[in-house]
Order: sequence, then structure tokens, then C-alpha cells
Amino acid sequence: MPEGRAYDRADVHRSWSRYREDLDDARAALRRSVSLARDNGDDFALAIFLSYLATTEVLAGDYPAAEAAVKASDAASVGYDWLPSPWFVEPRCELLIAAGDLNGADRLANERLPADATATITARFMGACLRGKVSAWRGDHAATVRYLEDAAWCAEQLDWADPGVRCYLDPWLAEAYVATGRTGDARRISATLRDTGGRLGRPALTGCADRIEALAAAEAGDLDGAARWAGAAVAAHEASPLRPELARSLLVLGQVERRRKARRQSRDACRRAYELATAMRHRPLIARVEQEMPRVAAERSRNELTATEQRVADLIATGATNREAATALFVSVRTVETHVASIYRKLGVRTRAELARRLPRPQ
Repeated sequence: MPEGRAYDRADVHRSWSRYREDLDDARAALRRSVSLARDNGDDFALAIFLSYLATTEVLAGDYPAAEAAVKASDAASVGYDWLPSPWFVEPRCELLIAAGDLNGADRLANERLPADATATITARFMGACLRGKVSAWRGDHAATVRYLEDAAWCAEQLDWADPGVRCYLDPWLAEAYVATGRTGDARRISATLRDTGGRLGRPALTGCADRIEALAAAEAGDLDGAARWAGAAVAAHEASPLRPELARSLLVLGQVERRRKARRQSRDACRRAYELATAMRHRPLIARVEQEMPRVAAERSRNELTATEQRVADLIATGATNREAATALFVSVRTVETHVASIYRKLGVRTRAELARRLPRPQ
């Protein structure tokens, strides 16, 4: 058998997260192949399937599990001089992105998947896809379009039509199209995602289509329509295990509701997005939600605690130290100290005992 084929089993393809959204089935199938490869001493297959497992965990937003799979894959690769595989590079770049190291992700993509004449079409696809996602998190919409259009062209040459096989580049490309004024192109992608999601029973694709429509409607000034589409995107993504997509849709809903002057709805959506982002420890997503939350807060009473401040207040009023509160909320101690100072100022208290007396007692 050629390298990597002996354990490339049918159930991997039936259940793999590229084709379906049942991540539990995907994990089970990949773990069976990992076990077979390990039992038979096939380190190449072992490293590949562990990388596939890491990608599945990235889709789920479980970055610690993805990191563990990557480390196991690296351990299986020690002592070998294999050519760099695009499927090795993808989860490693995604982990760097989640950690907020966009420069590191870009550097790794450039080193392992250089955009030159020697690159295979698959390597060119993956390199362009990863550079496009890095550009999207940087807010460079023009570069995002440039890279992801190249990735889409490569996918077409490879006859890859499924959005999952295309590494979910299409929602990112459509959102960059909206940001650069190409809403017609964005809506064509939305229609394709909606059709595919409906036919194959994949709510994440339908939710991405709804989110694209929300952004396009908001760009056109139809904020009521945008709110309906964004709400539909959240509902669709709540039915999918792809948590990063749910967090992104909640953020869009919060942004639209803020523009509609629906402050409570905006706060609720942003709070949920923030909680998801912090639970996943996805730093660029956390930063984007935090950018939105002060804009919501600016429209409310100067003495009203933000959602994050309320959580800090509840923790320290029950006896948690600043360090314990920081650990519980996945933020730095300095961030908690800043929140505590703001809480004291807004509520007119000076001690934790006074704060505890000011907060409503739990029923």
C-alpha cells in the first residue's frame, strides 16, 4: 500500500468533519484510524490522522484538544524527513491564530507552503486559504479577497465543491466581499451555502449563509432585515457543534442590534459571544467582541456595570481574589484590577464588604 493508505479507512471519509457536522462521529472514526496506525507502527499514518483529529477539534473550538493532537502528531514525526503536508500545516496555523499570533501563523504558512512555482496545487490552495484567514483576522479585507479568490480557484481545479473540503473559505470570502462593496458576489456564495446546507442537513452552512445576508443587509442600511438574518444565523449555529461560527454570528447580531439602538439585545448577544470566545480562548475573537462591547456600553448609564464587570463583581463579592477571578474568566490579573476599579467607581464603594452589601443577594 502507498504511504498513508493502509489506514485511510472508509469510515474516516463517511464521518470526517470535512463532510459532516457530527464531530463526535468524526472523532470516533479518526481515533479508530489513529489506533490502527499506532498498533501497526505506521508513524506516517499516525501523524496524518492526528493532524486530521486536530483539525476536527479546531472546528469545534476545542483548542486545547487540538493542541494535544498536534503534539502527538509531532511526536510521531520525530526522526523522519517527510515532505511538508498541507494537512499538517493547517491545524498548526489555526492554533497560532487562536493564540493571537497572527504573524507566527503567516510565517508558518509562508515557510511550509510557499507561494511559488514549485508548489503543488493542493499546497497552493492551503497556503492561500491560511493567508486569507490571517488577513481576515487582521481586518485587511482586500488581502483576504485576493488570497481566498486564489484558494477558490485552486479548489475548482481540484474539483472540490464541498465547503468543508474547501476549508470553509467561502464564508470568509463572502464577508470580505461585503466589506469591499461586492455584495452581489457575497450573495452568490450565500445562495450556494444555503443550498448545500439544506440538501445535506448541515446547519453551520445555513447559518453562514444567514450571516452573510445579515452583513449584506446591514451594509445596504436594512437594519431590521439584518437583525432577522443575524438571528437566523445564531439559531442555525446553535444547532451545530461548530462553536466558533456561533460566536461569530452572535457578534454580528450584537453589532446589528447596536446600530438599531436595541441596547439590551446588543448587550445580550455580545455577552454570549464573549463568553463563548473566552471559553474557547480564541484571542482574536475575544478582541473583536471587546471592541464592540465598549460601543454598547457607551450608550448606557454611566453607573451601570458592563456584563464583564458584573461577573467580576459577583466573583470578588463572594470572596474570590483578583487572581482567582482572573483564572475563572481567562483574563489577566491586571484586567481584573481595572474592572474592580471601575466597579468601585460606578457603585460608589471602597471595599469588598461594601460591594457585597450593594449587590443583590441571590434568591
